[in-house]
Amino acid sequence: MSATVLHGEDLVLPFLLERASVRGRLVRLFRTADYVLSAHRYPEAVSRHLAELLVLGASFVGALKFEGVFSLQVRGNGPVRLMVVDVTNDGVMRGYASFDRARVEKLAKANAATLFGGGVLVLTVDQRAVGGDLQQGIVRLDGESLSEALLTYFRQSEQIPTAVRTASGRAPLGGRWRAAGILLQAMPGEGARDPAERGEHWRRVVMLLDTVTEEELLDERLAPHDLLFRLFHEEGVRVFDPWRIEPGCSCSEERARDMLLQFPVEEIAGMRRDDGSIEVTCQFCSRSYVFDREAVERILGERRRREEVRG
Repeated sequence: MSATVLHGEDLVLPFLLERASVRGRLVRLFRTADYVLSAHRYPEAVSRHLAELLVLGASFVGALKFEGVFSLQVRGNGPVRLMVVDVTNDGVMRGYASFDRARVEKLAKANAATLFGGGVLVLTVDQRAVGGDLQQGIVRLDGESLSEALLTYFRQSEQIPTAVRTASGRAPLGGRWRAAGILLQAMPGEGARDPAERGEHWRRVVMLLDTVTEEELLDERLAPHDLLFRLFHEEGVRVFDPWRIEPGCSCSEERARDMLLQFPVEEIAGMRRDDGSIEVTCQFCSRSYVFDREAVERILGERRRREEVRG
């Protein structure tokens, strides 16, 4: 093995199982999961599914080369209407969920099917800020977990055999949220020429992946290298340079102001509080931006000028 990884780092760690010619990515999101989930008072079921989506987003983006933002969204018609994870090419990640709290809390069984109802999983790579394109893939949300939906995407769209295990939960001491996972993929054109032999290799490494426990995935004392060696030591594990993940949000006062300017004058005026100010709260990180009476008047003036120009 190679590559230096510090304990407790948030990362995507690519690796290769040389005997089986299977590629994989180990994901650990300790600071990021706690940052995203602690920003809101989500019900437990919503938090766990958003934690899973964070891991799936990181495991997917670890195989991409892009400049911009990768987004993994779940759009449903159930108690959870929207769940989204964004990660930039610099590894800055955020997440958010929109839901009906009363309906979520009434659920007897909170899995992906009951939380989202009929919905879709949307994968987007947005490189328009650097002159690139917007690429998007959509797959129907099937199964009882978000992981099953991602596996369906790889099976239908990429036709790549894929297996994944994820885990999330609060730390026994301190209650911080943690999330982690391992994804395996049998890449086309790699490995044994005999299809039967490739199939045997694939089944063997998937069986090994199935032995990993949630405790192992979430154990901050267990180094990623040691976990991979524990699971796949007979496969010949080659570890590559990690891709660091850090929590963060792209919101700013300027962006909040630009967002207000997208609304008609009447709607902006209707947002004012008794003192004439407007408060804008970021859905992702819960940070608030307050525009006082004078700032709101300037925003209204600019919006009126824009409407006059448009006629």
